[in-house]
Amino acid sequence: MEKHKVLDQLLMELHRFLLILDKETLSGNATIQKGLLSDLLRSYSSSNGADEEYIYMNKVIVTDDRSDALVNGKAAKYVPVPKKSLPDLPPPRAVSDYQLDCMRVD
Repeated sequence: MEKHKVLDQLLMELHRFLLILDKETLSGNATIQKGLLSDLLRSYSSSNGADEEYIYMNKVIVTDDRSDALVNGKAAKYVPVPKKSLPDLPPPRAVSDYQLDCMRVD
């Protein structure tokens, strides 16, 4: 038998066994283990067949400056990023002696 068929059968039998245990009187430890198995089976069953999540990653290769760099797999010319100048800073504020006295901690 193929592995996925064996796994499907195992999960189906586990589900049936857990249903049988629902009708039995179990010890505390057995009840906890049954609960854990039920949760695992439910988690696996709800995620099985659902849409899988995929991560898309871009790969960047850094090489010497070349005019024939690739953009989306096609040859393209290198276009430098425009440089922006920084904004002018405001002039420093003058601080009076009174303000300096207020700022001192003795």
